[in-house]
Amino acid sequence: MKDWKNYAKLAVTAIILTLIFRRLDWHAFARELASMRLEWLLAGFACIGVSTVTQALRWRCLLRVQRVNPALSQTWLIVMIGQFFNQFLPGSVGGDVIKAYYIVRQTPSLKERAVLAVLLDRVLGLAAILFMTLLLIPWQFEKITADRDARLIIIGLAALLVSVFLGLAFLWLFPLQKLPPVFHRRWQKVPKREILESLYAGFHAHGKNLRSTSAAAAFALLSVGFVLSTGHLIGRAFELDAGYAQMTIIFSIVLCAIALPVSVSGHGLREWAFVTLFPIFTVTRHGQPASEATALACSTMFLGLTLLWALIGGVIYLAYSHRLKTGDPNP
Repeated sequence: MKDWKNYAKLAVTAIILTLIFRRLDWHAFARELASMRLEWLLAGFACIGVSTVTQALRWRCLLRVQRVNPALSQTWLIVMIGQFFNQFLPGSVGGDVIKAYYIVRQTPSLKERAVLAVLLDRVLGLAAILFMTLLLIPWQFEKITADRDARLIIIGLAALLVSVFLGLAFLWLFPLQKLPPVFHRRWQKVPKREILESLYAGFHAHGKNLRSTSAAAAFALLSVGFVLSTGHLIGRAFELDAGYAQMTIIFSIVLCAIALPVSVSGHGLREWAFVTLFPIFTVTRHGQPASEATALACSTMFLGLTLLWALIGGVIYLAYSHRLKTGDPNP
């Protein structure tokens, strides 16, 4: 069954990329890449690098709530390895599986809690992206309200953010002990219920450690801020007229799109999102609408910067994976 899912993702990726690139003006695309300003791309590369550190700090705060205390250096190395597998495994959550594997190897007695920290790290990252996007809406209010598709996208993102918070609030506030006796009798028959009980207890541990939880939320926002700033810097590299809010909203929607597990590591969805969003948000260059070639050039550079950091993660994987499995404190 898993193989069929991978084949389906590969098919979706191939179809989208074929539809986009078969109508592309390749000469215009090449001119876009040749004319970009490298100093802004280098700044974007640095921003992504800083975001990996803040991601490691965010995850470490979540792990500490669960009584898992790896060194910051170990946490960063595992985050980097996760970045590598995110890019080179089908879907966009392969890195989470790898992160869970390494942290569980180091703390087998707390494996449920360690896995919970990985899941919450993903949820917190998504919530931070959505929150930052909605926070920037006032600076693009006129353009968003003037375009029906833009309004629908923002409404969809707002609904997703509300769903995340309602889900977390439900888990936090719902009193399981007050459920009818029939529930508790049936619960006793659930196989391996102690795992679910451990996860539930781990989630509620955040209420007893608000300092680390708040720090994780702050680092989540900081990390997303650096990643979204990369979008603005890429826009500057191609001399787009788009301001900070305009480009960061576009990039946040792109990040949400590539997180959907329907293509190979978000490929295809990324390109489709850029091509679709540029005209919706009226991205221009020198007063003229940015072309499809420009949108795809921005998408390609975003992918390129991400892949460079992912390859660094691959080198780390080759150099340190054995030590991380054994929990070596000095990898």
